Amino acid sequence: MPNHVRIRVHHHAPNLPFKRLNLMLGGLFSAALMPIEMSFASSLTFDLNAFSSELTPSVDVSRFNTSNFMSPGTYRVDVVVNGQPMGRRDVNFESRDEKAGALPCFSQEMLEQLGIAMDKVDTLAASGKTAASVLRAEGDSPFCANLGQWIPMASSSFDAGALELSVSVPQVYMKQARRGDVDPANWDEGIEAGLLSYNFSTSAMTSGEGDNRTYLGLNGGINLGQWRLRHQGAQAWNSSGGMQTYQSTATYLQRSIAPWQSQLTIGDSFSSGQILEGVRVRGITLATDERMLPQSQQGYAPQVRGVAQSNATVTVSQNGYTIYETTVAPGPFLISDLYATGYGGDLVVSVTEVDGRRNTFVVPYSVAPQLLRADATKYTATFGRVQQRNVDDSDALVLQGTLQQGLTDDVTLYGGSTFSDGYGQGKMGVAMSTSVGAFSLDGSGSRTHVQNQGVMSGQSFGLGYNKNLPSSGTHFALGAYRFSSKGYLSLPDAINVRALGRHGSDIDGYARQKSRLDLTLNQKLGDGTLSLYGSSVDFWGKQQGRQTSFTVGYGSTWNKVNWNLSAQRSRIQDTRQLTDHELSDEVFFGRFGNQGNIDNRVMLTLSMPLGSERNSPSLNASISRGTGDNRGSQQQVGINGLAGEHAEGNYGVSVNRTTSDSERSSDINVYAGYRANATNVRAGYGQTRDSSQLSFSADGAVVAHAGGVTLSQSLGEAAALVHVPDAEGAMLSASSTRIDSRGYAVVPSLRAFQNNVVGVDPEGMSLDVELQESERTVVPTLGAVTLVKFETVSGRSAVVKALREKGGPLPFAAQVFDEQGREVGVVGQASKAVVRGIADEGTLIVKWGEKSDERCEIHYRLPTRIVGQRQSATDYVQGDCVSVLVRHVAGQP
Repeated sequence: MPNHVRIRVHHHAPNLPFKRLNLMLGGLFSAALMPIEMSFASSLTFDLNAFSSELTPSVDVSRFNTSNFMSPGTYRVDVVVNGQPMGRRDVNFESRDEKAGALPCFSQEMLEQLGIAMDKVDTLAASGKTAASVLRAEGDSPFCANLGQWIPMASSSFDAGALELSVSVPQVYMKQARRGDVDPANWDEGIEAGLLSYNFSTSAMTSGEGDNRTYLGLNGGINLGQWRLRHQGAQAWNSSGGMQTYQSTATYLQRSIAPWQSQLTIGDSFSSGQILEGVRVRGITLATDERMLPQSQQGYAPQVRGVAQSNATVTVSQNGYTIYETTVAPGPFLISDLYATGYGGDLVVSVTEVDGRRNTFVVPYSVAPQLLRADATKYTATFGRVQQRNVDDSDALVLQGTLQQGLTDDVTLYGGSTFSDGYGQGKMGVAMSTSVGAFSLDGSGSRTHVQNQGVMSGQSFGLGYNKNLPSSGTHFALGAYRFSSKGYLSLPDAINVRALGRHGSDIDGYARQKSRLDLTLNQKLGDGTLSLYGSSVDFWGKQQGRQTSFTVGYGSTWNKVNWNLSAQRSRIQDTRQLTDHELSDEVFFGRFGNQGNIDNRVMLTLSMPLGSERNSPSLNASISRGTGDNRGSQQQVGINGLAGEHAEGNYGVSVNRTTSDSERSSDINVYAGYRANATNVRAGYGQTRDSSQLSFSADGAVVAHAGGVTLSQSLGEAAALVHVPDAEGAMLSASSTRIDSRGYAVVPSLRAFQNNVVGVDPEGMSLDVELQESERTVVPTLGAVTLVKFETVSGRSAVVKALREKGGPLPFAAQVFDEQGREVGVVGQASKAVVRGIADEGTLIVKWGEKSDERCEIHYRLPTRIVGQRQSATDYVQGDCVSVLVRHVAGQP
């Protein structure tokens, strides 16, 4: 028995498809117990002398000498050009040399789609300098050869194991495409499907006083061809106020218009607030969608950061609408998955603690300088009726439009206009890039007719600045300084003021901004970073005053300890003073500045890992001291961490102690969460001296399609429905989601209009199933559910060992067929073959030549298996391979 095999691998194909080769050799690697030596040479060959005791001269092993041997036919393969994925295409393979296998064929149409400048190639062919004239002579007929034969220094290679065709072409022969460009011809509108994403949270007091609260946020819709029907809404309930009115945030019909790189939206939605103030409109909107551009040419919902002192409920509102609510663990939190409802309008964030205290703060958002690339254009156009919360007669017709135009790489003009009943507004601005930073400067004017009050008119001027100094580690942004005269009103303010005028109310009591300054500064200082985030706003109107909030901090790392020292000014809102509806009114009508107490607080936070393992827990501690209206100190210490092979579990426990002039209290909070196959769940418990609370939250999605209903994580802007027949238990690559019993799973949060790689890891699925491919590239449009099918071969697999009638081994590399004539394996060493896709019992035909005495049959019966049982180990059977001549002599049929 030989104890050594030498395999030489082509040096241009390092990604040799060993899985496919292993199956072809029927267990050369898995069934044979011997080491393998690999070296790089010009081709893959087998040292036949190593198998002299097992090899029959008539056995043809030449088919194994080419690692990428392909039979003629049409295959669906991934195409990569100069390292950039170009999607999946049907490519025809034709044979010019039977021993070398079939070669991929290129048509002129395909080459043009791949970005090759055919006019440059034609010019080269006309000059007669290269073999490019061959292609020209053949016209539209396919060209089956390596591209280097007719384009200098070009090449093409095919990886049969990965089904990937790689093309390399010098840039001089390529079209001048933008990096990351995706041909709209490759966009996938997806399948017809019903979608529903949900976000559920509930909290219940088990002792003491306080509200029991429940919130259900929904974002659902239906996909029909290129059209997307979407609805976003929420239902809230609390024990003091009962069931709240269902809030419909947005309901609209939408589709992409590729030639215009735009989205058409019909229904209730939000107008863009990037240049003019955004409002909720029932009507029609046409707007540029930057996601259709290559990534290199490409805005935004702000992130919400804060600190919870217990298992708190966080509610995010914009323009009076609750757009998000969830429960969070004690300590710092980050919300970065808000649905985009427009760029305009501050976010009002309320953090409701276990004991009923509510910390309310505003997340300012100011538009960065409006610079565009040279010749780039962005626009929005909206027409409809305004739908403004808490204003019964706010459904005035409105026409709003904005335009941005990049004149050069350094100068962009932008502006917009709004026309509505009794209201007009215009805005013009310029953004410039200079050596000292990027500036934006704009001016606006408005004119508002107020019933019984006459006409209000005024101006507003804004200045923005942004500068990044990598050499000094400085990022400075004057998000905006804006000053508005007393008569200037934005559209939302104008609607409210006109409503007050119709009701005979005093419009001078309505707060409207006089000036505003937003500042962001990050400075690398020593081993850490100094950061400052601040906002200061004052108002026109009676007794409104100025609102100022800021956070300044310095953080660094010492050994394994991360620390941060910060000072913060915010506003504390007592929930016992205002109901949710009253709080919404206060925010919406501009009276928020008079409510609550000021909290000035200094805080030191520390965190460090407790171990070096991947899922080791972390220790977190903080100490804070309040001044002013909320004098006192607070200390908190806790442990949190991740659990599970894929970090699907999370947990934490914390203890908090508060001391003030009037009281001393302590509380404990524990929580545990789990990221399941199709949902995220979290449960928590909080205990204070006077009260205790249980909380629970869950989020996920449901996709209804022709194949049934599949559960999923929250979907995002696009998703893929993966169908892998009979592959239950297989895992989606780079996630913990597994294929369900019907062969389906959902890949959420794909990037719309961009290349996305969807892969399947066979780990966990039955050994009776073989994946024919493991990766696909898809380009979904906005909101699409793209169906991605992975071909599989199902059937029982086994290691079969059989000897010939005289006790000799079967010839090495002999082919094994089933009774239908399908090749199911190849004989490897030790007279063993790994076969796949065979029946529970039957006959296998082993063939090593064309003569009748160069074949034999193995009659087998596999072990009985329980119905529905998934195979986790390969069956092993042993028998004899009976010669066909012997069988006939014996009188067998």
